[in-house]
Amino acid sequence: MVYTREDFNARVGNVDKKQSRLVRRGYTTRVDKNGMIIAKPKSMRLRFPVKGAFLLVLSFLCFKAFMLFANGPDTYQDRLATLQNGNFIEILGARVLAIDPATQFIVDHVGPFLR
Repeated sequence: MVYTREDFNARVGNVDKKQSRLVRRGYTTRVDKNGMIIAKPKSMRLRFPVKGAFLLVLSFLCFKAFMLFANGPDTYQDRLATLQNGNFIEILGARVLAIDPATQFIVDHVGPFLR
């Protein structure tokens, strides 16, 4: 077999790609039947940021509770009624911003501390 410079560069490129994957993802090692240690990159898993999503929802609920506390329930309901008479986006916003049990719970328990 004749090896050319292109073949050599392709092999070096493959080794570099494997090495960069090992560094980026981490690796697992095992010993094969010949006693050779083989390092394999860990498989990529898509992970959902549960903590970030929870904090996002909690902060949104706290924002709704603060707005309900600051405006009062009557004024808040009037503004939601105004939104429900608008276009599709405003109706969707009114449904998202509606007073739910979690928001009411936050207002009932944190509201006295804000006065």
